[in-house]
This record gives sequence, structure tokens and C-alpha cells, in this order.
Amino acid sequence: MRKVQITIELPDTVDSLDQLEGIIEAKGQLIKQQLFSHEIEHLINHEKQNSDTIACPSCQKKMSSSKATSRVN
Repeated sequence: MRKVQITIELPDTVDSLDQLEGIIEAKGQLIKQQLFSHEIEHLINHEKQNSDTIACPSCQKKMSSSKATSRVN
């Protein structure tokens, strides 16, 4: 489990509860989009690292994909 810390800026004063609700809703949507984008990027990088190592079919030992390619050639 990872912790994510988020800091947002809010106005010093608001005129109404409706305005406060709108501000928080807008900030929430922005946070959601940015967090999703960041996590997708993290997941893609994690998958790329995992795909760099493949298991040898005959012995099931993991090796880098570049070594496996050179052995086949």
C-alpha cells in the first residue's frame, strides 16, 4: 500500500455553501484526473519492467528479454 499526499489551494473566503461546494467539486475532479493519470503511468512502467524479464520455456528461469533474443539468434 502506498500513501499519496495531496495539497490543494482553496480561497480564503467563500460567499456561500453553494460556492464552497462548487469549488470542492471542481478541485475533486482535478485531483481525480491527475491521480488517475499518475497511477496509469505508474502501472505502465511497472508492466514494462515485468515484461523485460521472460521465463525460459524449458527451465522456467527468468532472464532479460535481450538475453533471450540473443540466444535464439
